[in-house]
Order: sequence, then C-alpha cells, then structure tokens
Amino acid sequence: MSANTLGLSLPADSLALSQYTNIPFTSFFQMDGKTYGCAPDGLYLIGGDDDAGETIRPVIEGPKTDAGSDAYKRLRGAFVAGRGVEGLTFSTRQGEGDWREALAVGGGRFAVGRDSAGRDMQWRIEGDGADFEISSVTLDVLNLGRARR
Repeated sequence: MSANTLGLSLPADSLALSQYTNIPFTSFFQMDGKTYGCAPDGLYLIGGDDDAGETIRPVIEGPKTDAGSDAYKRLRGAFVAGRGVEGLTFSTRQGEGDWREALAVGGGRFAVGRDSAGRDMQWRIEGDGADFEISSVTLDVLNLGRARR
C-alpha cells in the first residue's frame, strides 16, 4: 500500500468504522493468534499499546462543511461528547487555512478564536494516547452574511 492508500476497519460486533492512512503494509496474515503486516522493509507484529515504543496518538478529522450555507461564517465553539474527552485537543480551520488549536474550557467544550472566517470549515481531534470514545461533535457556527470578511 502507498501513503495514499486508505485502510478501513469495520468490526462486525460494534460496526464502529475506523479509517487508517499511511499504512506501509502490502499484505497481512495471522499465525498463532497474532496478526502480522508485510512491508517492503520487513515483517511487523501488529498489536500492543504503542508503535515501536512511541505513543499512538490518534487523529480524527471531520468532513469539510459549509454548514448548509454559502455565506461567510465563523466557528465560535464546539462540544465533544463521549468518554475520556478531557485529554483531547480540538483544532479547526477555515477553507484551506492553517489548523488552529481551540481552548479547552472543560466538560468537552472548546472555545474557538474570533480571528478566522470563511465559507467552509473543518475540525480535527487529536488524542494524547489515552483511551477515549466520541459519541458526537457539535459545532457553534455564527453566520456572518455574504460579504467577504
């Protein structure tokens, strides 16, 4: 697989879809209850709580959205519901701009700065290596009208 390959996992018991990118493996196999991945530079045992001693830091990127309007808008805040959300980092970007980290205010709530506006936006959540489970992401969007800001 190349860095552009998208890997998908859909466990039959939970139907919790996960997607993976930048997977270097060309094939997989199981032996003695363990899963292995084959890559051009060798064979790798898949499993465990880290990646060759490095903490696994999950990243979830939401879809780019215009919130149902072609008007300019500003993302003011977000609420992330679920288990273990206190250790997460929430970032946003308008259009193709740079990612900006939001301020965690507690209880899964994040405040977004007022210095960015655009017609579409995107969010990203990064974990710190601890277990978490997200049940929803709610965005607080302020519609600014059609005039360029």
